[in-house]
Amino acid sequence: MTVAPGAAPVRPGPAPGPSRRGRVLSALAVAGLGAVAVVVAVAGAFVHRWQNPAGILLAVGGAVALGVLARACARSRVGLAVVALLWLVPVLWLGQEPPGDDRVILGDEAGLVFLFGGTTGLALVLGLGAERRDRLDE
Repeated sequence: MTVAPGAAPVRPGPAPGPSRRGRVLSALAVAGLGAVAVVVAVAGAFVHRWQNPAGILLAVGGAVALGVLARACARSRVGLAVVALLWLVPVLWLGQEPPGDDRVILGDEAGLVFLFGGTTGLALVLGLGAERRDRLDE
C-alpha cells in the first residue's frame, strides 16, 4: 500500500454482511439439503451391498457429494453440521439390531466402509468450513 507523505494510511472498513435475501436463500438450501441427506442416507444403506464395489462407491460418493453441496450452500459450520447429522442419524438407526434380527447395515467390511467412509467424508467437509464468498450478495 502506497501512502502519500504526511497522510495516514486508509484502512478499509469491515466488509458488509450478507444481505437478508442471501441468508434466507442459504437457509432454504440447507433445509432442502437436510431432506436430501435423509434420502441419501437411507438409499446408501440399501445400495452399499449392491454390485461390489459399485454400490459402496455410490453410497460413499453420495455422502461426500452431499457434503460438498452443503459446503457450497451453507454460510456457517452449523449448517454443515445439521446436514451431516441428518445423514448420520438414519445411518446409525438402520445399523441397529431390530427385534426381527434383519439389519440393513451389518458390522462387516461393506457396512463399516459405508459408515466410516461417509462419516469421514462429511467430517472433512465440516472441518473445511463453509465456502468463502468473495462477491457481495445482491
